[in-house]
Amino acid sequence: MRKLFNFSLVILTVLMANVAKADDMELLVKVAKENSKWVSFITNDAKEFDVTLYAADDEILYQDHIKTIGNKFQTYDLSSLPEGAYQLKMESSSKVVTYQIAINAGNAVLSQPTVVEIKRPLLVKENNMVTLDLNGVCAGQVEMVIYNEYNEKLHDDVYSSDSKVAKKFDVSKTMSKELTFVIRSAGQEYSETIRL
Repeated sequence: MRKLFNFSLVILTVLMANVAKADDMELLVKVAKENSKWVSFITNDAKEFDVTLYAADDEILYQDHIKTIGNKFQTYDLSSLPEGAYQLKMESSSKVVTYQIAINAGNAVLSQPTVVEIKRPLLVKENNMVTLDLNGVCAGQVEMVIYNEYNEKLHDDVYSSDSKVAKKFDVSKTMSKELTFVIRSAGQEYSETIRL
């Protein structure tokens, strides 16, 4: 990936105007300072999400995986970017929030967010049982593979999807410390690792 600029990270203490909010992700993104090219975000809950900045031609300029414990406040300095249109995408396990950023001579202008809900298969561990609920996501044939922490295949199965059917797996006899479930259907792939 070609790096067009060095992405600066600055910690600020003052929040100002030009706020765009994605309620469901409990994430606040705004222009950090009037007439500046600094964009800030703040979360008020423990979250895990990916941040990606794209150029107008969809080239990835910056990527980061962020894990927060409680409040998190970060500011990105975009002043080294040339004038133009950019896209900031923040993706959690359940939402994709996209902001358009227009950078001109003196400042950055942030659009209101576009929020898209992502439906994924649900995996729930309770005692020695792991339950897979396709959550109405998969269509047609579903391939499921389970790997241990050494990437060894422990189980694979192919079946037709039915959003109302849940699969249960008894993990009481496995010696593994974690299992990764990979689900493929209709060109989509979902994976999740469950600690035992």
